[in-house]
Amino acid sequence: MGMLKPRHVVVTFFSGAKGGTGKSTLAANLAILLSQSLKTNVLLIDLGIDSSQTSSRILGIADRPGVFDYLVGSVGDLNQLVIRSSYLPSVFVVPPGNVRSYQMTVGNNEAFDRWVYLVNYLVMTTDSQLVLIDLPANNTMPVVIPPLLIAHIINVVLEYAAYSEYVLREVDNAYILPMLTRLRYRKIINIVLNKAMGQDNIGGRIREFAHNGDVFVIPMSHSPLPNHRPKAGCPLRIKGLTRSLQEGPQ
Repeated sequence: MGMLKPRHVVVTFFSGAKGGTGKSTLAANLAILLSQSLKTNVLLIDLGIDSSQTSSRILGIADRPGVFDYLVGSVGDLNQLVIRSSYLPSVFVVPPGNVRSYQMTVGNNEAFDRWVYLVNYLVMTTDSQLVLIDLPANNTMPVVIPPLLIAHIINVVLEYAAYSEYVLREVDNAYILPMLTRLRYRKIINIVLNKAMGQDNIGGRIREFAHNGDVFVIPMSHSPLPNHRPKAGCPLRIKGLTRSLQEGPQ
């Protein structure tokens, strides 16, 4: 018997090749905020391979087997990968694990099949309606492409800076437009400009990259980022998220 397809929404956080944009902190905070505001279980998958695993650590999870251990076949039981956040039991976390990018020998097609099974299985076992995926910066196709393909909402997170317009054009040409035009996928693409300090009109100039979505500007915080419980008052609305949860994936 095949696995029943659960009703859930997949939201990715992506910055192309640019690191240090604050997307992992944003993803962890939104996991808490959306679980509380929507009163639903949330599954956060941290794909920070070769990184500090920021979103997992913010949610209290570190140094465990994770998603890449499953993708390369070193862990077969998916139940070993997921754990509840100690800060909010309705948030489930899957860390990257112990595999490094040079050990990712799995091909694109196999990675995609295993990735789809992983997400559907964990959504069913955690009873999550919302999946947040924290993508790494500048990584290989088997790591980045499958989550982007299955996502309903893609949040492209960059710093509020002049160069972000050029980075967005690269991301748009390399990842977004091929999915929307050649593959004809229906997705919401939001642009999130983080750490805003100036008063210029960067948001207006990059609106063309927000396909079916919107541009969000998050001001720079003057207080240090917490290394314990995330702030639940993260000032970001995700366009269309509530409607997508009600209607289910198309």
